[in-house]
Amino acid sequence: MDLINEFAYILSKNKPTDFNTVLPVNSKIRRLYDLVVSNKAKNDTEASKLIYDSTKADKKYLMLKRNLVQKLSDLVYLQNYQETENENYMTIHFQVEKELLIVEKLLLKNVYHNPTKIITKVEQTAEKFFFIDIQVAAARKFRSVYSLKGFPKETVAYDEKVKQLTKYQNYYSASRGMWEKLYSKTKYSIAKTNEIVREALEYSQNISKWLKDYDSPFIRLYYHQINILLYHQLNQQPKVLEHITKTEKLITDFPFIDTKALQLDINYYFARYFRDTHQIELAEQNLTKCLEKSDYRAFDKFLIQELNFDIKIKQKQYTEAANILNEVVNTPQFQFLDANDKSAWVIREAFIFFLLHMENNQELINKLSIFGDEKSLHYFLEKANKSTKDKFGYNINLLIIRVLLFKIYKQTDIDNEGNNLSIYYHRYLKKLNSKRTVAFFRHLGKSASQDFDYNELIIRKEKFLNRLKEINDPNYDVFEIIPYEKFWELLIQLSEKKH
Repeated sequence: MDLINEFAYILSKNKPTDFNTVLPVNSKIRRLYDLVVSNKAKNDTEASKLIYDSTKADKKYLMLKRNLVQKLSDLVYLQNYQETENENYMTIHFQVEKELLIVEKLLLKNVYHNPTKIITKVEQTAEKFFFIDIQVAAARKFRSVYSLKGFPKETVAYDEKVKQLTKYQNYYSASRGMWEKLYSKTKYSIAKTNEIVREALEYSQNISKWLKDYDSPFIRLYYHQINILLYHQLNQQPKVLEHITKTEKLITDFPFIDTKALQLDINYYFARYFRDTHQIELAEQNLTKCLEKSDYRAFDKFLIQELNFDIKIKQKQYTEAANILNEVVNTPQFQFLDANDKSAWVIREAFIFFLLHMENNQELINKLSIFGDEKSLHYFLEKANKSTKDKFGYNINLLIIRVLLFKIYKQTDIDNEGNNLSIYYHRYLKKLNSKRTVAFFRHLGKSASQDFDYNELIIRKEKFLNRLKEINDPNYDVFEIIPYEKFWELLIQLSEKKH
């Protein structure tokens, strides 16, 4: 079902003119398509029942579904790729790839007169748009043509050209690989580690050298993305802004590199930067653009909603934050998220539950998927378990909120939890590059070991706030869902409730 939905999403952006011919209106195959897309049939059991009044194992249903998948696959394959602008590089790239495929078929038959004209055009286009892979392929085909013609001088020249272009191609491939490796390591974790910083710094330095030899806008784009990640890890917000701004200028200088995905990335980077630097109104402006450009069916909206949820909490708009969370977890695509992503959303639900509990908003609490249940603490610990492996990332948030849940649910071993926080602090957090979080975590552990004694919290408040003044960091930490100054006031209120 998910594959049908994904094909449908792609086709919805640029529906082929022969769509109704391939999937005729009122046909069974069209009915299955409409049932899946409209979410009226969430699985094979429901779809087979509605169409054939049979089980999902019915051969007629299985053949119908297989036929639909094949037809949708063909439609996607034949669909012309379209971006916002006709001069977008992906649109052009697909076109020249098709032309090279035609050349390949002609050369296999030793036909090389017309292929020469096609390759010349492809080569010029590839050079103009920095399609290094296409440039290499075109040069190799010219080498084959001149070999077939028996022109040794030209064959040797293009052999040398292939070697030079292959070096540039390796730069591009390596740069892309560097970015993708870093992205994979940070996709499901908010951890800021020395390992990631060292790796990103090494990659940045390597690409900087390559750009002096081959200044491709695509390689430069990876260079800026790696540096945005690097300086975000280092909490150096001015440098983050510098590389986001340079990325914008790169698009201005080379408009063909612009894509919807890149525009989404830039607006997300800006929104996150403004959030981190307490410029919440500007963050919201960029976030609004992100929400317009993203879609749950493309799975990019989940990341945007993470930031949206965080910003709403910073604005003390807890009802809106709860609504965002409920929308996310009830979206059909949520079930297909990685387990790490689901676990992170469970932790966010715990934070919004804590805030709603402090406001005595039982009506909204009852609407939460986990904390609206009587056995919510047990379910929470079970569903958030995946995050325990992220020692420098989401597990920090998990430990913070878990000890407060123990207090709310009147567990007896809070002081032991406090001691565990102190041990965790000494083992993992003392060198963490998130000083505000380290300070909060340390003082939270000490207060928890005293069972959140009201008087102790009042006394420790001054020590904690003085430590934040010493740190003098004007930005939010990545773990700081609730601003820590506000958080400590809530701890006092929580203790006062039980006092």
